[in-house]
Amino acid sequence: MKPKQTTATADTKLTVRLADLEEKLKRTLADYDNLEKRIERERLLYITLTTTTLAAKFIEVLDDFYLANSHLCDPGLKMAIEKFNQTLKSVGVNQIEVSVGAEFDPRTMDCLEAVDGESNKIVSVLKPGYLYNDHVIRPVSVTVGKNPTSK
Repeated sequence: MKPKQTTATADTKLTVRLADLEEKLKRTLADYDNLEKRIERERLLYITLTTTTLAAKFIEVLDDFYLANSHLCDPGLKMAIEKFNQTLKSVGVNQIEVSVGAEFDPRTMDCLEAVDGESNKIVSVLKPGYLYNDHVIRPVSVTVGKNPTSK
């Protein structure tokens, strides 16, 4: 026959078991909370990737509209371009604002050519760039000045 356990020993075992189960519950809840956060980050990443991919394709079409408008100067086409831009803005796609004479920023700009001019300053903007929630979809294509070399 087995000797009977004392009440104190049984209470101690139950207390230890309860503490162990509480610790496991806390870890499980923390793991679940981390899983929810990871899923939300991944969901936002997928939305960003999808939007930027689609927006990049739309921006190419917008470039064609700008080119056609430069040759046609049609008021209807200009209205369509404005509406297209408004639609892009409504989903979070914004044109990167750059002006001639501004400092060159390699994070948002792509230097296609360096010409004589004020060093590291934009001489001309060749193609507009676009952002989606601070992610560069397409950098601004620019010409940047460099100090002329002495002969």
